[in-house]
Amino acid sequence: MPMLKLVKRGIEIRSRRDSSWRLTYRPLLKVRGGEYYTLKATLECSFTHKEFRFGDETSPHVVVRAIALGREFEPVRVRYERWEFGDPGEPFLCTDLGTWSCGSIALSGSRKTATYTFFRVPKGAEYLGVSIVGGGEGLVRITELKLEQGKPEQVAVEQLPTPFSHVPRALQYRRLRLGEYAAKLLRIGDLNGDGRPEFVFAQSERIGPGDVYKHVTCLTAIDLEGNVLWQLGTPHKGNYDVTSDLPVGVCDLDANGRDEVVCCMNFKLMILDGATGEVIRSRPTPKSRAGGGFCEGPETLFEHVLGDCIAFCDLRGLGRPRDFIVKDRYNNAWAFTDGLDLLWSYSGKLIHYPLVYDFDGDSRDEVFLGDALVDDNGRVLWEVELYDHCDSAVVYRQGDRLLLAVANQNGGFYFLDAYSGEVLREHHLGHAQVLSLARFDPRVDEPLICAQTYWGGLNQFLFNLSGELIYASFERVYGWVPVNWTGDGGELLASSHGLYDCYGNMLVELPNPPTGDAKVYVWDVCGDPRDEVIVWDREFLVIYTQANTVKGRVYRPARKLYNQTFYGNFISLPGWTTVDCSGANTL
Repeated sequence: MPMLKLVKRGIEIRSRRDSSWRLTYRPLLKVRGGEYYTLKATLECSFTHKEFRFGDETSPHVVVRAIALGREFEPVRVRYERWEFGDPGEPFLCTDLGTWSCGSIALSGSRKTATYTFFRVPKGAEYLGVSIVGGGEGLVRITELKLEQGKPEQVAVEQLPTPFSHVPRALQYRRLRLGEYAAKLLRIGDLNGDGRPEFVFAQSERIGPGDVYKHVTCLTAIDLEGNVLWQLGTPHKGNYDVTSDLPVGVCDLDANGRDEVVCCMNFKLMILDGATGEVIRSRPTPKSRAGGGFCEGPETLFEHVLGDCIAFCDLRGLGRPRDFIVKDRYNNAWAFTDGLDLLWSYSGKLIHYPLVYDFDGDSRDEVFLGDALVDDNGRVLWEVELYDHCDSAVVYRQGDRLLLAVANQNGGFYFLDAYSGEVLREHHLGHAQVLSLARFDPRVDEPLICAQTYWGGLNQFLFNLSGELIYASFERVYGWVPVNWTGDGGELLASSHGLYDCYGNMLVELPNPPTGDAKVYVWDVCGDPRDEVIVWDREFLVIYTQANTVKGRVYRPARKLYNQTFYGNFISLPGWTTVDCSGANTL
């Protein structure tokens, strides 16, 4: 049984492995929907083992939680009649996001911190309760809890006026009717070397329990006119949907001006000729292994892994991305060369999509895998133990510092020293889902970080590069994909129906967009060099371009567009180019 002890300043709980406990504060606090509250906590924890499973109350953790209750003291759920927001950081749209959970501070591992959660009371709530729950073997010490009405002083919460003055309207550049091969997962690249983008659709099926076992059933490549270039597998309309990434990537591995397609299908890891779909080389996917058994448990249903995503990198210092990471859903990752030789492997609590960057400046990429930074040779440089698992991350320089921002699902948003893994700032704002870095406000000299929460509360936030929360928008999201639409130094956020600024003002309405469960991405299709916006669903793929032209000095941010994912990790660094010609789009 857990042991509760009143110490000189606060509460101390010691608990055993496979145990759980709960403390509840009484009385309840009478509140109204729309009010702002801040819950502050000073606490420390020291757990003896590293373990995390979804829904397992005995996993080592401590959570300080504000609970929103309705008139009959029932937990408030986050429900919407229909989806009327921007693009979320999930492959799917959902109108029932579960029990409201934006007022929690969750820790695991061994940490000592003074931190906070800041939230707006959801609609339908009439009471707030506060509880502390925990589990697993270890010690928890809580020395201060303070719930107060109001918001952090530096955070703006009202909708601000747009920082953009001249925003061109959108025109349809292409509208393609899709066939049975249509899929929610789309990869973009120049497959045949003609200087224009082509599209690869990946269909899949779920073939096991939970959300872990999905396999690619069909790949289809089409051009800008909608012509099918090649197809691998059998298309089926019923295989359009997907609830996570899939192991499909597009990148020019051999520097011949044509992108290859790297994928896992039928337990084979393959490199395909992008122009024809022919197999260049293949090998069996890695053998399954339990790893830490995180999140949904060991992923060992099959002898070999199905694969979860492909992330390209330069681990050998060749000057271009000729290596790549393959992973299972939550537990194991493998690094391969373009010759399909295994370089190294790693087991841990994985990020959804690996973050690739040359952290130490040796011209070889390191890989952030969610709970550790791994060197180009597979050596672990540092580890960090945060509650839950990492959904997305971005890395950036601020002066002489290299910082890593991570969205750790129910664990919150964190800003780390990228050289050591030390936590510098933390924000517990709900189910931390997406991070994107871009110059979202052209009046600000440096980029900003856009963040979203999803399950348990749909919210959008802005952080500056110091890791300070500067803007909060509750009960809606606008988008996470940055779009260089104006070309004058700022970026908007793309959704399937329009383009927003970072403060929630819709500035561009997309005419006649696909109306199904549509997704959105951006690419420079017309070459002027602003982004076009690509929206697709089961029936159509539509490309939108600007109604004006540009010339002279035009904004062109630096991005690694060969690494494409549903889960943020979008880093768009400032950059400019000169357009000498008319800059006209060819319609």
